[in-house]
Amino acid sequence: MAEKPADRSHTGEAWDAFCDKLKETGRAVLDAAPDNEFDRAEGLRYLSRLTRNFMRATLEDADPARARLSTESPKIGLDNPDYVYASARLSGDFQYELRGRPGDAHMLGIGAFSGGLGTKAGLIRDGYITSDQLEFEADGSFVVVLSQKEQPKNWLPMKPGTNSLNVRQTLLRRREQTPARLELVRVDGGASPAPLDPARFAAGLERVGLIVDATVRQFLTWTEHFQSHAFEVREIDPKFLSVAQGDPNTRYFYSYFEIDEDEAFVVEFEPPPCDYWNLQIGNHWLESLDYEHATTHVNHETAVQGADGSVRVVIASRDPGSENWLDTMGHRRGALALRWVGAAEVPETSSRVVPIGSL
Repeated sequence: MAEKPADRSHTGEAWDAFCDKLKETGRAVLDAAPDNEFDRAEGLRYLSRLTRNFMRATLEDADPARARLSTESPKIGLDNPDYVYASARLSGDFQYELRGRPGDAHMLGIGAFSGGLGTKAGLIRDGYITSDQLEFEADGSFVVVLSQKEQPKNWLPMKPGTNSLNVRQTLLRRREQTPARLELVRVDGGASPAPLDPARFAAGLERVGLIVDATVRQFLTWTEHFQSHAFEVREIDPKFLSVAQGDPNTRYFYSYFEIDEDEAFVVEFEPPPCDYWNLQIGNHWLESLDYEHATTHVNHETAVQGADGSVRVVIASRDPGSENWLDTMGHRRGALALRWVGAAEVPETSSRVVPIGSL
């Protein structure tokens, strides 16, 4: 008799296979890691973080009937320190409302997606709405309706395959500001969430292993590509964004650096008029650094501009006494992201490595 999916939970085979898959992914991480203890340890921590995130999203919060909005977010693909992320599982068969107040958020970007990171199709944007498109109530609150059927105002379109909600709110001075208050509510009056199904759980474990592995390998490819133009800031190849669709209003530029303790990586540009820009650094694994305890990014609000309107960002292991210094926090190597939102055109960006003493 053929084995049933539920049997794999009963016998523990599903768990054993999941652990074996993680071991395989861990070996891929170490094979791609720089040859030092620090970066290799960060790589394994990165794997553990991804595993925790996808286990929560795929197992604990997987039922779209629960309408559970989570503000837990992994450090992945150079996550933006200015963004407070929130996410939830959706079903295109249901109807939801996202209710909230913007707080100190400079912008809100609210998207409905199908597919997912690490899947063959990638993450596909089905609908997107920003705070400047929202109609607010007199008290400053708003309600966005998520449905396949068009709504008269604040409508976020879903499709039959829509499976997730992602919200990005931009805080320009994150340590000082209050994020938006958000609540996701299911409003179609459908069936309540179902109890645990052993077969679904076994399938979910397998899916987590596959997603974690595919996500790791996807972003290892990004790192390898950024390393190919180290110290040169270039717009990302569209083929990478085709499987990781995010904010349609953002243009993304990336680079990679590897510097000694006495060196600085200097990036200069003249920002054009735009809604928002930021420049950040991250580690080899494309994780943002510890922005809660160090300055690892600047944006159009926090950056100091020269008299001619230009911005010079200095990336170094210690403070050279320069404005717009980004602290590498013990990292000799890492990646850089430069984002432009709402810019009609983007400027030329120059970059160079210099001795810290020359600054």
